[in-house]
Amino acid sequence: MHGEMAYMERRRDAVADPNLVLGDVRSVVMVALDYRTQEPAQSRPGYGRVSRYAWGRGDYHDVIRGKLKTVAAALHEASPGCRTRGVVDTAPLLERDFARKAGLGWFGKNTMLISKHRGSWFFLGALLTDAVLEPDAAHVADHCGTCTACLDACPTDAFPRPGVLDARRCISYLTIELRGRPVPEEFRGRTQDWVFGCDVCQDVCPWNSKSQPTEEPSFQWTGDPATPGLIPLEDITSLSEAEFAERFGGTPLERTGLEALKRNAEFVSDNKISPPQACGGLE
Repeated sequence: MHGEMAYMERRRDAVADPNLVLGDVRSVVMVALDYRTQEPAQSRPGYGRVSRYAWGRGDYHDVIRGKLKTVAAALHEASPGCRTRGVVDTAPLLERDFARKAGLGWFGKNTMLISKHRGSWFFLGALLTDAVLEPDAAHVADHCGTCTACLDACPTDAFPRPGVLDARRCISYLTIELRGRPVPEEFRGRTQDWVFGCDVCQDVCPWNSKSQPTEEPSFQWTGDPATPGLIPLEDITSLSEAEFAERFGGTPLERTGLEALKRNAEFVSDNKISPPQACGGLE
């Protein structure tokens, strides 16, 4: 169910063994960095919505990589001669699985890692090392209970069952990873106002009432302060390649490219939006 993300299939064997990322690895240090900022604006005609993680001028890969270097420096001081490698989505490593083993949270029904204390609005990073460190206890409990808010709210029915995501139906995939061809017509009206990414399953998760606001300046909204999270569709469709590079270069939006971003803006221009609803039923 990975769609056109062929790298996932190519890396299938590699993700099974972190030694292919760093030889003789003995420990994985997992880190989480909050990225929730202010509340997004309500949907309005003529605007497209951007996922919270891509609001700022900074790329989370660069921010976390810099912080991992600080952690690595401390580890090298404590364990001279050790080897380390920081990973942020750029190597065949299942960060989410190691985060659960490190005790940071459990896998929600929307496949996200959820923390009882921080919700799910956070990035993950990993520091691999050949130093032997005392492990934390894995998180073995599931605290979603009977709640199905994330599954019920998904506009494109991307969850065939709890804990399983069909990327081919996910709005994040359709607006970011699917490039070079149109968004399938079956999703007309169902992608809501999303032009880059999607936060619906996290927006309705009750555990995100526990999420912590970030103090990282690179993640703050840099657009119109009156409409956080929203960009006028005309601003997107009128961009030249040079203007796109100037405005979104070095940000997560650069990944999708101008052509796909314009396609997304045109696709959602006549969508009607229904706000998602949260539910209870937690354990």
